[in-house]
Amino acid sequence: MMKFAELISILQAHAKLHESLYKLAERKTEALKKNDIDALSTLMKDEQKHIFAIRQLEEQRIGWLKKTFPNETVTITRCLELADETEREQLRQWHGRLAEAITRLRQVNELNKQLLEQSLQFVTAMLDVMMPSAQPIAYNKANEYETPPNRSIFESKA
Repeated sequence: MMKFAELISILQAHAKLHESLYKLAERKTEALKKNDIDALSTLMKDEQKHIFAIRQLEEQRIGWLKKTFPNETVTITRCLELADETEREQLRQWHGRLAEAITRLRQVNELNKQLLEQSLQFVTAMLDVMMPSAQPIAYNKANEYETPPNRSIFESKA
């Protein structure tokens, strides 16, 4: 009897989704490097679908654990102890694959975060150059502060 077959199936689907999400994140890195906004938008939509599916799997996993072990909080480690040899190996394999995919995903997401921050810093710096926020201080003949007129960075008379 396969007591953990459903959990193994859930872990398998979870690992495969995370691996697919990792591939999307790698493609996102390339889109960020190329500043390809259209590709980035499409990838982010795909990411949202993955995240939704991962949440559903997580709910299934929690539901299965509560149904199977109603009076205790059970971890994967505990499941490994309770499983027979065949199931134990499958649980270990899929849990390891999931953990590895999550670690790789975190790393590529950290890189993407850094790329986005650098891009944002660049845009902010360019905006500061194009439109300085500090207004020049102007004084009138009586040495009183005078609010300078609003000026565009472009001359209206050409």
